Amino acid sequence: MVASYVRVVPRSFLRRALLSLGTSVALFSVQGPSSADRAYTPAPVGYRSIQLRVGQKQVPTSVWYPAQVGKATANIAAEKKPYQHFISVGKIVEVLQGALLPRSVGWEFDLQAGMPIFADASPLVPETSAASETPTRLQQLRSSAGLLPKNCAVIFAHGYLGSRFDMLHLCERLASQGFVVAAPDFSEGLSGAVSELPRRDIVAELLAKLRRAWGAQQFGIVGHSAGGGTATVSPGPFACGRVAVAGLAPGYDDPDPLLVLASEGDGVVRLERVLQAIPSGTPCVEDPGNYDLSKKSGAVLLRRGLKDGHQAPCHISFLSAETNKAMISLLSPLLPVARVLEVPVLDFDTYLELQDSEEVAAATLPLIEDFFCTNAAKQ
Repeated sequence: MVASYVRVVPRSFLRRALLSLGTSVALFSVQGPSSADRAYTPAPVGYRSIQLRVGQKQVPTSVWYPAQVGKATANIAAEKKPYQHFISVGKIVEVLQGALLPRSVGWEFDLQAGMPIFADASPLVPETSAASETPTRLQQLRSSAGLLPKNCAVIFAHGYLGSRFDMLHLCERLASQGFVVAAPDFSEGLSGAVSELPRRDIVAELLAKLRRAWGAQQFGIVGHSAGGGTATVSPGPFACGRVAVAGLAPGYDDPDPLLVLASEGDGVVRLERVLQAIPSGTPCVEDPGNYDLSKKSGAVLLRRGLKDGHQAPCHISFLSAETNKAMISLLSPLLPVARVLEVPVLDFDTYLELQDSEEVAAATLPLIEDFFCTNAAKQ
């Protein structure tokens, strides 16, 4: 477990490391369910932190899932802060400076869950009597469409110097609706726990693990920033759909459904760049509430602020408020130094002014949920 080798260093160390960079590189360098369908009882959410074996290496992976939590498991208590989010100072210095500092040197944060989380609770298996007594939203939609219960899984892919917890709010919500959701750390992640493993290999092994250990039969994938590229280029099929948030690989021609979310306020992956990468003929809207889920694919291009008096969301506005709070705690003291050195910070400075993660989540997460649920209930 990452926590076992944490060694905290003072922020003054980070300041010295950043000062030594000069003007080098960046600190952080892509009609469906109606309102009536939302009248469902969210499933209890279970959580496990596992090690995914890829070749000879271990990849820390978070798994959220609908859980069995009833009278028989009344002794299982919900955890308020179940996530150990480790930010490796060694990894940051390695990326910035090429210096060899142990990746185990860093800062750990206990992240707050957005809902009750039951660690290691038994999964709610769709075909069982327990599931039929309290069907999830996903299984209700499949039943309404005349389809048999099916275990569906979604993979979350973080971006460059990101974390498997970057969109933990989305992962929790998808699990509460019936999906198994798995989020691995990638080699470019802030934890520094994974070395030189291609994203393609991690995703492929994770798909196999979800089939083998979780009984997943149908898949979706969502990613932020560079993870948006992962979501669009990873070999599928992803019949539940692919969602690219604030990042998109050009040349998408896969038959899987595609949802793109981007913002005019993104200073890292510019809206113009996303527009160039969106497949020709893709319908685009500016308001998530106007998205037509009867279309196979589409894009939401945010051009106005979702928080009164502020600009459109920035690059990291799409991440969970809890994850961004940890980043603010660690990195905000270094922002004046970064400004003096003209070191780009991937919209971190903009987010300090906006702090609009909750508003962005309220506007966009229901659409992502509906997108996956709609497609999962088609076959």
